[in-house]
Amino acid sequence: MFETNDPKQPFFIANRVDIFPKDLRVLIKLYQPLIGSLALAVYLSLNEDYNPQAMLSDAKGLYFLQEQADCDIKKLFPALHKLEAVGLIESHLLANQIMGQVLCFKLKSVPSSSEFFTTALLASLLKEKVGVTAFNKLSHEFARETKQSQSSISGIKEAPNVSASFMEVFHLPDQEAIDPSIDVKKAAKENSSVSKAFATVNDQEHIDWDFMKQQFEIYQIAGSEIDQNEDAIRAVMRMYGLSEQEFVDEAIPCLHGDYHLNMRQIKQSIANSIHGTDTRRHLPKKEELTDKLVNNSHLNEDEQQLLQKAQSDTPAQFLYHLKTERNDFVDASEYQVLDNLYNDKGIPAELLNVLTYACLKSGPNISFRLANKILHDWLQHGVKTASQALEYMDKRKRAQEQRRENRLNQFKQQSRNKKKIEKNIDWDSRKSKAISNESNLSSNELENFFKKLEDRNGMK
Repeated sequence: MFETNDPKQPFFIANRVDIFPKDLRVLIKLYQPLIGSLALAVYLSLNEDYNPQAMLSDAKGLYFLQEQADCDIKKLFPALHKLEAVGLIESHLLANQIMGQVLCFKLKSVPSSSEFFTTALLASLLKEKVGVTAFNKLSHEFARETKQSQSSISGIKEAPNVSASFMEVFHLPDQEAIDPSIDVKKAAKENSSVSKAFATVNDQEHIDWDFMKQQFEIYQIAGSEIDQNEDAIRAVMRMYGLSEQEFVDEAIPCLHGDYHLNMRQIKQSIANSIHGTDTRRHLPKKEELTDKLVNNSHLNEDEQQLLQKAQSDTPAQFLYHLKTERNDFVDASEYQVLDNLYNDKGIPAELLNVLTYACLKSGPNISFRLANKILHDWLQHGVKTASQALEYMDKRKRAQEQRRENRLNQFKQQSRNKKKIEKNIDWDSRKSKAISNESNLSSNELENFFKKLEDRNGMK
């Protein structure tokens, strides 16, 4: 992720994509709730500013893009990062001897609505942004439009395909049909680079799926099983920081000869055994990032170290380390909470790690109820990053301490006022007044009083 405060940083637009009305509707209705209006404006501006005759030396400064989007550079980069995260833009940093580093933007075509909703991360985030009711409404609308573009005829799938094949209609020399000529291969190579590249979520994961398929083939698990469960496998590997071989090793005990991957059972098995004493060397400690300085001057030294750890550890690693420091163990249900927040709700890893820290400060374990309560409080107060969360926690702590100090001072003041009032009372005068009131009664009056009392109670 690249960011700079220099508005003169040169940038170059590498390509242009075709945006049709249906693509614009997908951008506005589905992508805009995720990336915001500014990011959408930046994407459209970059697309319109592409010049096919431009050279790298024609690169302009970021201030040009700021003027078009009417924003400062501090708002521009978060918008670009959102575009990169959802895959609408790829950013590359090119080294040029004359101009130095040039930020190169490569635009991706807008995917269809069906591709959007079948991407679990995008769909889950949209649901969190707009709510369940609006999410279901959008899903139904786009699904209905897709179905209306295709005429559904009953039995068409089962009916025999009588279409003419290429070789039945056209005739080629046998040698050309088997092995295309050099000219055909050259033309294919020349035109392969201009094929459309659609936006895909940039999950920053580089998984060797071929290696994983080879490992599972030993246990007679077909490669199609890996393809069908690719999103679920990626989510588990991200959650626990597993390599390809480590995931295979963890999945083997869950294979029962049915030639299928039971991802629910695999996730449960990993949650139960990930930190067991007899398991593999899980979650090796990462080297301390001594060269990475945390630029958060508003945080104290302990908070900066915590933030640095939250930025480097996976959610499972972070939870395990916190529990280990307290001489405690991680319950499988706690991993399930993290898995839901990280992979289903799309909470960033470093923010989720600080949320874990906040939950363990309030109680011994992490629960859905406590995590959601804290998370909703943060979002309502504009907390969206790990550093903001730590700052907000410190602010609340100081406010609570101030309230306790105010109540203590108030109690002390009330005690001093009470003693002052009692000190000013003339107790001797009160006592003499009471005695004088008693002495005002004559002996005859007292004798008559007791006589009437005896008569009333039959005491004669």
